[in-house]
Amino acid sequence: MHNIKKRISQLLDALNQNVYEREEVVALSLLAAIAGESIFLLGPPGVGKSLVARRLKLAFSEGESFEYLMSRFSTPDEIFGPVSISKLKDEDTYERITQGYLPDASVVFLDEIWKAGPSIQNSLLTVVNEKIFRNGKMTLQVPLKLLIAASNELPAKGEGLEALYDRFLIRKFVGCIEQEYAFDQMIASRREPEPCIPDNLRIGEDEYEQMQNESESVRLHHTYFEWVHTVKHAIEQYNLHKEEGQSSLYVSDRRWKKITNLLRASAYLNGASEVLLADCLLAMDCLWDETEQIDFAENMVADALFTTLKRYLSCDKFEQNLEMMKDYMKAEHGVIEKNDPGILLVGTFYYRIEVPTVQGALLMFATDYQNLRTDSNRMFFVQPDRLRPANKILKVYDYLNNRTIPKDKIHSLRRGRRSVFIDNTEYKLALTADASPLPLEEEDSVENKLLELVTDFRTMEEEYKNLLDKENQYAKGHLFLSRRKQVLLRRVFAQVADRLRSYENELRAISHANDQERQEYQA
Repeated sequence: MHNIKKRISQLLDALNQNVYEREEVVALSLLAAIAGESIFLLGPPGVGKSLVARRLKLAFSEGESFEYLMSRFSTPDEIFGPVSISKLKDEDTYERITQGYLPDASVVFLDEIWKAGPSIQNSLLTVVNEKIFRNGKMTLQVPLKLLIAASNELPAKGEGLEALYDRFLIRKFVGCIEQEYAFDQMIASRREPEPCIPDNLRIGEDEYEQMQNESESVRLHHTYFEWVHTVKHAIEQYNLHKEEGQSSLYVSDRRWKKITNLLRASAYLNGASEVLLADCLLAMDCLWDETEQIDFAENMVADALFTTLKRYLSCDKFEQNLEMMKDYMKAEHGVIEKNDPGILLVGTFYYRIEVPTVQGALLMFATDYQNLRTDSNRMFFVQPDRLRPANKILKVYDYLNNRTIPKDKIHSLRRGRRSVFIDNTEYKLALTADASPLPLEEEDSVENKLLELVTDFRTMEEEYKNLLDKENQYAKGHLFLSRRKQVLLRRVFAQVADRLRSYENELRAISHANDQERQEYQA
């Protein structure tokens, strides 16, 4: 895998000699060729579209190239070859002489493609789709590896060009040189011959077929399918909410299949055994029909990667657990508040303790219960209720004032959750009829839940760092990603990093709030 990437990298360097701001287009064209796809270049005249085609023909050691400027008057003879007069005269056979024409070429460049007439379009569809050309009674297998089409406009609607337009998987806008440095280099350069590509870098017929076969073995991680589903959903929403006059965005099942094969080829040529997130960025050049959809396609692909990353890291589940944690905390702190409305107040002042072995009711002052602590004991003694002798009341024991109380009447108490521990035995307090149940069991305390959440966050953080390192390293040396796409990938990961930081801040805030609540209660 590493050797193939080094080889293709050297080939691209050779093809891009004296090429200014067209390196990405050359790279994408080579990728399209190896994936068995075609590319459409949209842009004004004089921006180097034909240069790309002339360079790509140098990438292959075998085969010819064909280049033609279409017009409304172009005939099939000019594209597919003239009819053989001798065959027609002597054998009454309608057959073209294809040598030197499109059916004989491995790399084809058709400028002003949309000016082609219906007869040319129909033949092109068969050539691009099935790599065959019907010549009279014969069906020829064409050696076509790459069809590059160019125009300064998109196909006109209602003229039957949609089928041909759909066959160009990659659609790339090519504008004028933007950077002044590159522009100055271009206008100052002398006319130079085409670069000489060493034979050991050029792709032979057998090697070309091997590359196509081996790229099919590239795996598709489950995150790739997550990304595809997210993009498909975004397209549905775009079509549903598009403004009046805007064109719909349509991506056929066949096109998705071709996009997947293209990304597999990208991963293979970059030395990867599976399609990675960085490869998915290439799809933004395959998912638009109109120029006003280019920005949407870019944002859609990036947003889908962000969503895919969140799902890979289980962010949605973590956010759900985080919200549950907040609810648990509110519930638990509501239970340990000093004035718990769920505890039944008896005779204005008392809480009743449910002790089955005690005749009558065992009561204690609500204020005494509220002043109990959960982590230490306090001494109480039992005395009869003067107003209702059948009832017993627990009162705070004071050695100076109650030294005459027998030891068997003195008990240690500490507070539970809507309960009281008497001599280390827990007894529940009587509750109101509409008291809400406790949201947590003792083993699922806020502290334990918080610990589980922190552990989940650290795992998620570690997975993010590992994936970030892997994707950054991969994207940094990616053969087909422009700097813009690499920046876009870093932006997506930065968004995820921001999300993780927000989780960490929320965990800290929850932990701090919980500590304060506990301290206030214990005080």
